[in-house]
Amino acid sequence: MSRGGHRASLPDPSWQPPQRGVLPDGGGTLARFLEESGRRSRTYDFSKFKVAHALQQWLARSFSRRVGTARTSSKRLQTAEGHFYSASGFAEVLAGCEPQPTSPQDLTEEHIQAYVDHYEGRHVQHDYVKRLRTLLRDDPELPEAARQALLNVRTKGPGVERPGAYPDADWQAIMTAARRDIRLAWERIEAGRRLLVRWRADDPSLSPRQVEVGSLLDIFDRTGELPRLPSGNHNNAVLRAGGFRVLAPRLCLTRAEATAFCLLLAALTAENFGTVAAWPAAHFHPGGAREEERILLIEEAKPRRGPDREHMIAALEDLPSELADLFGASAEEHRLMRSPLRLYQLLLSLSELPRRHSGESAAFVSLYLASGKTGSSWGLGTDASDVLAWARSHGFPAARNAAPGGPPAVDVNRIRQTALERRRHPVAHSRRTHNDLYLKGSRTVQADSRRVVAAALRQEVAKARAVQTVPVFTADFVAQARQDLAGAAAQVGLEPQSLKELLGAQRDTATVGCVDHLASPVAEPGQPCPASFLDCLSCENARALPHQLPIQLAVRDGILQRRPNLDPAMWRARFRNPLQQLEQIIDHYTDAERGKARCDLTDDHQHLVDDLLDGRLDLR
Repeated sequence: MSRGGHRASLPDPSWQPPQRGVLPDGGGTLARFLEESGRRSRTYDFSKFKVAHALQQWLARSFSRRVGTARTSSKRLQTAEGHFYSASGFAEVLAGCEPQPTSPQDLTEEHIQAYVDHYEGRHVQHDYVKRLRTLLRDDPELPEAARQALLNVRTKGPGVERPGAYPDADWQAIMTAARRDIRLAWERIEAGRRLLVRWRADDPSLSPRQVEVGSLLDIFDRTGELPRLPSGNHNNAVLRAGGFRVLAPRLCLTRAEATAFCLLLAALTAENFGTVAAWPAAHFHPGGAREEERILLIEEAKPRRGPDREHMIAALEDLPSELADLFGASAEEHRLMRSPLRLYQLLLSLSELPRRHSGESAAFVSLYLASGKTGSSWGLGTDASDVLAWARSHGFPAARNAAPGGPPAVDVNRIRQTALERRRHPVAHSRRTHNDLYLKGSRTVQADSRRVVAAALRQEVAKARAVQTVPVFTADFVAQARQDLAGAAAQVGLEPQSLKELLGAQRDTATVGCVDHLASPVAEPGQPCPASFLDCLSCENARALPHQLPIQLAVRDGILQRRPNLDPAMWRARFRNPLQQLEQIIDHYTDAERGKARCDLTDDHQHLVDDLLDGRLDLR
């Protein structure tokens, strides 16, 4: 018998699974549910509900419709248990109503409210109402008034905080423990297989003890069992070799080691632990079977995604050769423990014997060590209880006992959260779910985001400051330069000839002067600058001189005049920065200087300004 109570043997080809959700007998108050896998089933008796017989039958029909129809079919026994529990709770509330309803047609919004009030003040209220809504929302026999009352109920759900990612030290502690278990299992099974090969080859160098152990391993490999006495106990040869618990693991994985495999694969792939535990052994080679495989495809199932999207294809990739080279030629084990493909292949190899004798097709089939005379026992998959047992055996505490600075609790949800945060890429869910559910509330991601945003803001501030720092040559400086050109040029870091040409308006652009139009920041060295003349205001080569003030004032006025007549987004994109830069330049001058400049504005200046602002001076 396998763990969970189902026999791990090949099914009878003539066997047909019963239909889920049927009401076979019992006056229409019995419903049998069978898991999609066909392994577990349960019959639910609605006649035990203390309500009228017609209500018992109706609840049984509602349950059957919810778990058995093609559109809402439940896949697992746990889901059916939840629906039955909801029906039981609703029946309990109806039994306490006065007067008590006798048929589904008698149900009203008052009965729905009674169910809600029954759990008032309890933290389970939100969950229980949601479950009842799931059970009855599409029921054709429920009166419409009661259905609307059920759909309109609003309860406050508990604030559930998603588990945060593991700190690096805690993550490494868990992963190191899992890798150690896998390595020891690999070494132990390989040693057992080598001994079996030597025994079958009649190796004369084997000691008498090795010969005896080899013969027992041969029996176990062929039959999945070890020799027993008529009483059911193992014989003396088995006991001399250490007993079943010592011999059997020499050729197959134990349940704890399968759990370690599942934890490590979940960490490497960022898949759900339960999804990984249900992986099949069958897989597909996209490029055909090759000695150096790079990728394998396996089919996985996530029932919560719904019937249309439940089945998915997972790609297991080998570690890229560029990364593998970082480990070095002697680090094959390091590459194995970090490659989902190689780890999956190792799992299939080490679980070959349990899979062969159990008849199972799953990847996770292991040896379940139980006391007594039951013989070989094969465990299928791995679950939360196995994770808890594995954690305790490695000194990891339960979540409620975990203390800051001490060993971490092993939480499969935190393992996936950590893997997703490290990967920053959706795995078996949408980009929206990945961002909103897994990353948005993560403290690690929030801290990283703050650093990125802060760096971007600092960069933009630096750019803004650079944009608004056009050097302005005042009238006093111009007068000084006319008397001492070399000294003035050295003061502003320019060649005397360049400063002379700037003062003589020989290097004027539309609004400022240019130190060197062949040294543009937006063109190759030696090539003329192709930027718009408005962009000159944000260029490091720009210099503002007093004789340019009339045009600068006219350009500023023209920008402000165009604002009401342009689309706001277009105006901001084209004119906001130039306006700020012009304001910074104009602020260097006195009111008298600005007034004189306005008087000096000519028609040619105005035509130039209009051409500039209307884009006629830009390269086409």
